[in-house]
Amino acid sequence: MTKKSYFLKLLAFNIALVIISVSFLGYIAYWKTSGVLNERIHTVNTEMLIQTQLQLENSLQSIESAIVQLSLSPIFTKILEDDLNIISYDNYLKVRNMVLEISSLYLHDSIINNIEIINLEKGWVLRNGGVLAITEVYNDEEIEKFRQSGTGSSWSKLNADYFQYTLKVPFASFQQFQGIIRTKLSSHEINQELMANKELGEITLIDANGQMIRSFTQYKLRDDNVNEIVDQIHSRTSQAPQGTFLAKLGDADYSIIYMQSAKYKWTYVSVVSTLEARRDSRFIGLFIFITGIFVVSVFFVLSLFGTRRLYSPIKRLYQLVSLYSNEKSPLQSNELDFMNNKLLLFFQDSKKLQGQLEIQTQQLNDFFAFKLFQGEVKQREIDKNWSNQVHWCQFGVLTVQIDTIEGTVYKDSDKDLLLFAVKNMGTEIAGELLVLNPVIMHNIAVVLMGVNHRSAGAFKEEIYLLSRSIQQAIKQYLRLQISIGISAPFTKLVQAGVAFHEAADALKSRITHGREAILFASEVDVADAVKVKYPTHIVKELTDAVKFGDTDQSKRSLNSFTKEIFSGQYDYRNCSMFVFLLLMDLIKISNHSDERFLKLFREKPIFDQLDLLLQTSAQETEEWIHSQVVEPIIEEILARNETQQRNITKMLIQYIQDEYDTELTLEGCASRLHYNPNYLGQIFKRETGSTFSDYLSQYRLILSKKLLVETNDQVQEIAEKLRFSNSQNFIRYFRKMEGMTPKQYRDYEAKRGSLSR
Repeated sequence: MTKKSYFLKLLAFNIALVIISVSFLGYIAYWKTSGVLNERIHTVNTEMLIQTQLQLENSLQSIESAIVQLSLSPIFTKILEDDLNIISYDNYLKVRNMVLEISSLYLHDSIINNIEIINLEKGWVLRNGGVLAITEVYNDEEIEKFRQSGTGSSWSKLNADYFQYTLKVPFASFQQFQGIIRTKLSSHEINQELMANKELGEITLIDANGQMIRSFTQYKLRDDNVNEIVDQIHSRTSQAPQGTFLAKLGDADYSIIYMQSAKYKWTYVSVVSTLEARRDSRFIGLFIFITGIFVVSVFFVLSLFGTRRLYSPIKRLYQLVSLYSNEKSPLQSNELDFMNNKLLLFFQDSKKLQGQLEIQTQQLNDFFAFKLFQGEVKQREIDKNWSNQVHWCQFGVLTVQIDTIEGTVYKDSDKDLLLFAVKNMGTEIAGELLVLNPVIMHNIAVVLMGVNHRSAGAFKEEIYLLSRSIQQAIKQYLRLQISIGISAPFTKLVQAGVAFHEAADALKSRITHGREAILFASEVDVADAVKVKYPTHIVKELTDAVKFGDTDQSKRSLNSFTKEIFSGQYDYRNCSMFVFLLLMDLIKISNHSDERFLKLFREKPIFDQLDLLLQTSAQETEEWIHSQVVEPIIEEILARNETQQRNITKMLIQYIQDEYDTELTLEGCASRLHYNPNYLGQIFKRETGSTFSDYLSQYRLILSKKLLVETNDQVQEIAEKLRFSNSQNFIRYFRKMEGMTPKQYRDYEAKRGSLSR
């Protein structure tokens, strides 16, 4: 049994897929729900903050409106001009009316209490229904502070219990005010608007001076945490009047929403602990987790049932493969891998078998084709194996050969591969006309074709068009030139052997027709060939040039010979015979003709070699003859002549050294050596660099200098001994060569000898 059953893998995959899907959906649901919950809390807190701001500021604005109306009442404007410090009945009535006016204001707005009127210009204070001198209520510093007050109206926090509203009067002229109206507002009234909510957080208020108007009651925060919140809000309001941010205060996280009032510059702040939101999120996550476990359990049961149903055909197939498997070792993979390996081996074996069958079929086809083209197949064998397949009216054999690879990118080692490519391309182009797959025989691709024409003209036309198509395709794709020989048409396959020899003989004639020839056997009639004569005069010029070592002339004569025999006047057999005769005439010139003949035709018999040579081209034939025969013989003759000339030169020098005192001449030496004097003169000058007479004179001069130094012979005696015509000629020659007379030379050498002693 396998280590890991495919059933378990399939089941595990299904369960893993369900777990991943449910987990992903649960996470998305949890993340989305938590986000919506937090967003909802934020939206509600923001709306509550806006509502609180509107309610509180409406209350403050109602107080401001009541005070402003009081400052604009006729009673107030009238007493503002009077000095109430003077005790009089008239002032008493004015004060009483003002107190009544203020009392009505208390009744109108219950949150207003303890209104105080301060007249800075007249120096009195109206409070609690009575009038007091300002100096009795406030000291000078406080009075100066009232005078320096910067704004027309303002709210400020007196203490933990009260807020105070201050209005400069008269209201219409704040730059030149006479007094101040002040009223108190209980902090309880404001705190009522800022009530805490356990679920929605706590709302507080920070005034324009950065003081917290209402402290936190819901959250137990330390003073440093409160100050930290105030500092952060103050820095943020300088950039944006409203916003939200998260702050970690102590061990808890808080969501803070702030909003600054444009009128009073107070900042409304909502502080909500994220703990409640997290608790709600945890509850949601727990619910989603439990739901996911339930869904996974249900899908596990369904997957188990479904996987068994899906696995059942795999199990049956695995048992079937295992039954016919020879494998005895335990498997290292699952069932599908096991079956995959077995099927892979099966298909590999099948492919190998198919390949072997194709190879054997091709080999049988080639073997049959070889036997057929060699004439070894009998008619009864063809009738037995080919009676149902032969449906052509006429047959023909094509022999295809590469003209040359010279001037192409190919090498000699590529010929076999190129011929194989030519054979394959011929197979593709022939198509339905192909009777047998082409074979290669003697470096020739042989193709057996069949046509459905009974007319010889139609056969010739169709085969010619096919041959031209093969030539053009090979020239286009392989960049090669080929020639094709075509047999005469025949009607029985047993005649293919004769047709092959016809096509091969026709192909051999391409050497006289040039490259890319298409030759029909019917047009190459050897029996009607014109009687021709061996070009003896050209061969004589060639052999003479070789004998004299004239390489250039030998090339010209050999070129004339090849042009002559390959001009189209001679058939293939005559060309082959003439080349053979030329080779024999050239080899005879060599002193080692037997060795050269054996060396030249050691690998193949001479006529087989000539047959392969003449299947190339006239140029390649000419180059082969010159490189393999002409040049080696010229080198041999030149080497032989050089040795002979060197020996002749040595003999002439010996004659000069032995017979310098005689009437020695070049003609006399040539007569003794049986050579032409001019030929000896050329050899001597080429070997020594000087003529025979100059060399003789130089040698006699050397001897004369020796006689002048070593003997006391007279100059005339020395001239006669050395065979000069007279002493004057000797003296002139000596002066010409040495720059001094013989006597001067003798005296000079004698003086130099005495000095050396």
